[in-house]
Parts: sequence; structure tokens; C-alpha cells
Amino acid sequence: MGDSFKIIAITRPDFFEDEVKMIIDILKQGRTDIIHLRKPGSNSKDIENLIEKIPEEYHPRLKIHDHFELTEKFKLAGIHLNSRNPVVSGNPMSVSRSMHSIEELKGAARYDYVTLSPIFDSISKKGYKAAFNHDMLRNVLKERRNVIALGGVTPEKYQFLKELGFYGAALLSHFFNGEDHRN
Repeated sequence: MGDSFKIIAITRPDFFEDEVKMIIDILKQGRTDIIHLRKPGSNSKDIENLIEKIPEEYHPRLKIHDHFELTEKFKLAGIHLNSRNPVVSGNPMSVSRSMHSIEELKGAARYDYVTLSPIFDSISKKGYKAAFNHDMLRNVLKERRNVIALGGVTPEKYQFLKELGFYGAALLSHFFNGEDHRN
């Protein structure tokens, strides 16, 4: 992307037709810095099959949320820790983590970046409401330079998120639920 504000695409939790084509197009067109392959409940073989269909040149721009052993096999960007997989395994190039509270952010410095959610009402998770006061975020983010906004994020909100002090934004619906404006 070239901009210091990082854009992360997160896949839908299900496998769907044309997913590989969408992932390749998003990466090829430079619409995101990295794609998180987030498939809770999937088995290792399904994730492996997905990665194998993506050209090797794009593997360094993929992170996985599950089946961390695939990171080294495919030379992926790294792993993303979450409630299902809270512990680092293997020797990933990059480690990021999901966080859902200001209290959790105290440990953010040990990761390459963390996602904080929900910043706005979620688009993909109905009933998942914004959990943070924006003035409080502005103050907290002055001390943390590796926090990615997640939850209800659209490209129209990038400037506001930059002003709050976020390092970047993570989007699911924009890229994978037919809402991509191809900005």
C-alpha cells in the first residue's frame, strides 16, 4: 500500500466460491498490505488447500489465525493470536494478536501489531456494538503505535482512525462481503 497507515483484509470464517480469486485480486491490486486467513473451526488440510491455490509470491502477505505449523511450510507472514490460539508456536516472522479492551493494550508492545475491536458497530457480526469512547482511544493510542482498528471499519473512516492515532485498519465485510468499493 505504501502509506504508513496499514490496511489488513480478514477473510470470512467460511470457505466460499471464488475466495481464492478474490484474495489474489486484492493482493495483486495492492488494496491491502496483508490478508489474515481466519477460518475458525477449519482443519489444517482445508487451510493448506487454500494456501496452495494462492501463488507463492503472495504467501509473505498472508497471516493465519489457526494451524500455525503451516506458517513455516509456506513461508507466510506470520501468525495472529486469538482466544482459540493464544500461544505462539513455531518460529513465525511476525506475531499479532486480537485484543478487546484498553486493559489488554498494556501488553501490545510485545507484538508487531494488535487488532482492537469493536471500534464501530460491526458490519459482519450483527449485534457486535462499538465498545470504546473515541476520546479515551485518542489518549491511549498516543502511547501505542501498533494498534489496528477493527469492527465496523470502512475506507470512509480511515482519516478519522488516523486522527485517533491508529496504526491501521482491518476490514472483513469491505473486502469479502460484496462491499468493496475498489478505492
